[in-house]
Amino acid sequence: MMKSLFTPSPINDPLPDTTLWASFKKGDKDAFAVIYHRYHKILVQNSLRISADKDFVEDCVHDLFAEMWKNKQNLGFPQSVKAYLISSIQRKVIRQMKKTRLIFQLKETDELNDLQIDFSVERKIIAEQTRVEQQHTLFRAMKALTKRQKEAVYLKFYANLSYPEIAGKMAISTDSIYNLVSKAIDNMQVELGKISFHKYSYS
Repeated sequence: MMKSLFTPSPINDPLPDTTLWASFKKGDKDAFAVIYHRYHKILVQNSLRISADKDFVEDCVHDLFAEMWKNKQNLGFPQSVKAYLISSIQRKVIRQMKKTRLIFQLKETDELNDLQIDFSVERKIIAEQTRVEQQHTLFRAMKALTKRQKEAVYLKFYANLSYPEIAGKMAISTDSIYNLVSKAIDNMQVELGKISFHKYSYS
């Protein structure tokens, strides 16, 4: 439909824009075609100052005239048809560029969110694997301890009791608990070599 509107017209080009515009608003396809061919090159050249993508600019110009034909009865009578068309195509190109950029940004955001979700899941899996490995390592180290050392370590690092509380439960002095836990940690470090227990601090 629109291609047929953009074909050359038998109307003489010397007709003023105001006459052509009035005829176009009444549904005159020939007048519309003359306006299109009269200003097509000017609109493309002007738009290329905003975007260097010629195909994109050509599409914008085509869409502008398609919208003009569709809404011809609602259009006013501009003092300068040329100025009106240039202003309209500039707004349209900028608007389309913003829309394209927004779509691209939304796509990037979705992809980033997907990556973040994947990373979050992967991080949780790694954290769980690490926790299990550390637990197994700790159990192996515990085998090197005496019964009393195991009890003291359990009450300190699993039950989270203070040294005085442990001393009360095991019926020995607080100093003895310090020594017991300290020797237990030394034994575990010797057993597992490079394993570090820096995260266990005395409270």
